[in-house]
Parts: sequence; structure tokens; C-alpha cells
Amino acid sequence: MLKKVIFASALSAVCALSVVSLPAMAAPSTTPVAAAAHTPTVAVLNLPYIMSEIPQAKALQQTLAKEFGPREQELQKMQQEGMKLGQDLNAGKYTGDELVSKRRELEQKQADFRLKARALQEDQQARVQEEERALMVTVQRAIDSIAKERGIDLVLRGEAIAYTIDALDISQEVIARVSADNGTAK
Repeated sequence: MLKKVIFASALSAVCALSVVSLPAMAAPSTTPVAAAAHTPTVAVLNLPYIMSEIPQAKALQQTLAKEFGPREQELQKMQQEGMKLGQDLNAGKYTGDELVSKRRELEQKQADFRLKARALQEDQQARVQEEERALMVTVQRAIDSIAKERGIDLVLRGEAIAYTIDALDISQEVIARVSADNGTAK
């Protein structure tokens, strides 16, 4: 968060310096009025809000739940079996060789559970990142399109902004544009 604030401050300073130094950097034949005629247009957006509201992200969550659901259910079943075996061991249901055998069985179940849980987590992370990257391309395309249409020179992420007015926020427009796209452009 601190990095974002520092980055936003630095970016603001660069923008301020570039606006202040525009007349000084202009060609000698350019009048000061012509150099100052273009005031940079700025907009902000709330990317986490956009990503939570677009229908493609909601559909992605459902798709991933279906894709990884069976593996999650398998892990839940393994966990329940391990808990039952652990309870039986703690209750003293086994003695002698059977006790040793059941302890080994529990240790094996725990090791299998950890291995499968780690593999599932890694697979889910990779898949989510892959899909979010593709979705971000669509979102960025919408942002670029809106900025070009409205003549916006700079779009800032709202999370790094201490204060802004609603008129500068293009989040709803981005959501509408991406929602209308509905995955047709990839």
C-alpha cells in the first residue's frame, strides 16, 4: 500500500512538472496560449471493484468451482476419515498390533491429505492467475477504449488516490463496457 502511495505521489509530481514545464519546453514559435491549451485529462478507476462486478469474473468463479469441486470434496472426505480414525485412536479402540497398524494408517492418510491439498492449491492458483490475466486483457482494452473516446490522458487506480470526485471515476463505464463485451473479444 505504501508503495502505491509513493508511486502515485511520484506520478503526480511528474505530471505536475510536465504541465508546469510544457510552456518552457515548447518551440520558440509556439505561443504560450497554444502550449497551455491542452490541459491533461485525468480519470480514476477502482480495479478490485470492477473485477468483482463484471459478469465474466462471476462466471469464472462458478467455472472454477465446478472444475475443482470434485477434488475439494475428495479432500473433505479424506479429512473426515482421518478425523474419525484419530478419534477412534484417542478413544482407545485399538490395542497391540492393530493400534500400531491404525497409527501408521492415520499417518499415511495425513501425508496423502497434505500432498493432495498442496497440489489442489497450486493448481487452483495457477488456473485463477491464468484466467485473471485473460480477463485483465479485456478490462484493459475497455479502459483504453474509454480513455481514447473521452480524450483521457491519464487513468489512475483509485486505491492509490487519497481524494477524488465521482465525476472522474470511470469504473461503472468500464464495467458496462466489459459486460457488453461478454467475452467476445479475446
